[in-house]
Amino acid sequence: MTDILELDGNQRRHLINVQQIFNVWREARTELRRAGGMHWKTGANGHRYLYATLGRKERSLGSASPEAEQIFAAHTQQVDALKSRVEQSRQALDKTARVSKALYLGRLPTIAARILRKLDDAGLLGGSLLVVGTNALFAYEAGTGVLLGDTLIATEDLDLLWDPRHRMSLLVAEGSEAGVLGLLQQVDKSFKKSRPYQAANDESYLVDLIRPMVANEMFKQPPRLSEADDEFDPAPIDGLAWLVSAPRYEDIAIAEDGLPARIVTVDPRAYALHKLWLSRRGNRRGLKRARDFEQARAVAELAVKWLDLSFQDTALTALPVELMQGVAELEAFLALEKSP
Repeated sequence: MTDILELDGNQRRHLINVQQIFNVWREARTELRRAGGMHWKTGANGHRYLYATLGRKERSLGSASPEAEQIFAAHTQQVDALKSRVEQSRQALDKTARVSKALYLGRLPTIAARILRKLDDAGLLGGSLLVVGTNALFAYEAGTGVLLGDTLIATEDLDLLWDPRHRMSLLVAEGSEAGVLGLLQQVDKSFKKSRPYQAANDESYLVDLIRPMVANEMFKQPPRLSEADDEFDPAPIDGLAWLVSAPRYEDIAIAEDGLPARIVTVDPRAYALHKLWLSRRGNRRGLKRARDFEQARAVAELAVKWLDLSFQDTALTALPVELMQGVAELEAFLALEKSP
């Protein structure tokens, strides 16, 4: 039997409340970034001009005039209101943190949560980058209102799947010349590349960048993550193209420090089928195969019993035969779990 514990009423109410506050905080931060800035400049002719800025881009809105003054005043008022909303919601989240920990809802490793919030701020999470591996389980937990056994969720690394259909030009455009590594170092200055596709911090926490393997991989120039000088070279791995093409799934999980983070990953059915496929791979180490198998069963159970999803859904038709061959086995397991 899968080790799954349902949240009680207090835990559910608190989790929903935290998620709602986090959404307010995140939306206000997004609006604040999009609002950009405005300032006045005095030209060589002594006239004042109004400029709007967004990232590194700057454009003139014309010389000083009553209309320009109104635009500047309205923008200032908008930005002040957004800053106030960000601060108020941040303070509300801080107040919920202690309760979240007391209710045993802090599950996601704190360092992973901080990295995910930084990637989300940069607009990369859910587009260019997806969370795969064990950290995806925290999204499924949050979405179903359950807690999985510690042996299923224990992890000391973060696997990020790059969708090569998305280039990360945004990073350089916003000034993060070091690309993803630069963002990691904004979270923890000790992060350094330990391998071309991997970074580690002083506490040996690992972040791996992986991507789908392309046809004739050895004879092609590998795609670049971004144009940043010191960028990761994501490791090509067979079978990841299936996950890139799978439907997305996202939810808000709470980290060990009590603060939430958004996780964007793949549909739990695709995750379960992929983990089952991995557990059958001959080149997969024995310990990993066993864990893949248990995670496949657990996530399949969450998908069907708690999210009311079906493995017969047409949304999964894009998945290859190699993965869909596992449907019968997972459905048989779920039927066995359901029987008295």
